[in-house]
Amino acid sequence: MLRFDTVIGDVPLLLLGVPLTLGITAVAFMAGTVAALPIAVVRIASPALFGRIARAWVEFFRTTPPLMHVAWAYYALPVIAGIRLDAFTVVAGALACSTSAVMSEVFRGGILAVPRGQWDASQVLGLAWPQRLWWVVLPQTLRVILAPTCNALVGLLKQSSLAAVIAVPEIMNRGMILASQTFRPIEVLTLVALIYFGLTWPLVLLSSSLERRSSLAFRSD
Repeated sequence: MLRFDTVIGDVPLLLLGVPLTLGITAVAFMAGTVAALPIAVVRIASPALFGRIARAWVEFFRTTPPLMHVAWAYYALPVIAGIRLDAFTVVAGALACSTSAVMSEVFRGGILAVPRGQWDASQVLGLAWPQRLWWVVLPQTLRVILAPTCNALVGLLKQSSLAAVIAVPEIMNRGMILASQTFRPIEVLTLVALIYFGLTWPLVLLSSSLERRSSLAFRSD
């Protein structure tokens, strides 16, 4: 029988992990997004060698589990390279790499969605390729990528729970510890799920709203 009354008083303890969860998410998202745009541009415009390197980066981090990246960086780097990082840096860095791969595809799709005529018109004005990209194409790209960017942020917020495996005291880690102490894992994990729901649902609503607006971005009728 489920007994939520035995764990409901521990909700404040779980909420203490919210700042760390949001911190990991924010750092990973900002770092990953900053790295994503150059990767996308390289895939679109660079010579074959650099394009292949960028594609290899994207495909590796899109097709391998983020948990593997976290575990490898935390446990293998000290052994292989003698590099020992704190747990927060490991998780944020690993998730930033995954985010850079995901967001680079978002940026690339957005850039390619801009009609070719926009590129041609800016070229006629005498703008160099970087100027065309920065002043003409990217502002139009923003209308297209806002919704998938919100979706990526929702996914990243949930992935931040992977920090629990290396004892970062965020929401999931605190939930796992509390579950082992109270012997009420279902009740505790349900509370954890509700906290994550409260954090992600506003982003889901925002994404839906942006998706409806961006659907009109390049309509010609």
